[in-house]
Amino acid sequence: MFYRAAFVLLAWTATASGAVIAGLGAISVLGEGITDRTVDPMTSAQVREALARPEPTTPNPSPSPGRATRRPQGSLRTTAPPAGTVRSLSSSGGDVLARCVRDSAYLLSWSPTQGYGAGDVRRGPADTVFVEFESGRRKMTMVVTCRDGRPVAVVRSERHPHRDDGNRDH
Repeated sequence: MFYRAAFVLLAWTATASGAVIAGLGAISVLGEGITDRTVDPMTSAQVREALARPEPTTPNPSPSPGRATRRPQGSLRTTAPPAGTVRSLSSSGGDVLARCVRDSAYLLSWSPTQGYGAGDVRRGPADTVFVEFESGRRKMTMVVTCRDGRPVAVVRSERHPHRDDGNRDH
């Protein structure tokens, strides 16, 4: 019985070792890069430098800039505006990345927080741009303007009266 148990243990160890060696060999055959780190974190100076560079332009798949559009969630990158001051702005309904060029505001991107979706958007460039973040009961409108060449936001919040089921927020 002892020999049988030792043989089973030896066979299991050999099989497990063979599987590990075969897996490592397969990874090396498939190519470099599977286990390599392909994205290095940026320093604060590198981020500022990247934001200062003009963005490449892509074809504009959306309606003309400055016009309010309805999007189900998030945003698509469109033709980039000229370089200017970029600022991240936050609200409980979502976050916005906005740029000011002289006195014109432009929404670069927006991201609703969990439980919210993006509604109407006026991307700009314009004196005033906005994005609406909507949940089942609330609509939060983030209005962005430029003050001293920097994006600033005012957030307006309202209940959806037609969606109120009688329960009160606590």
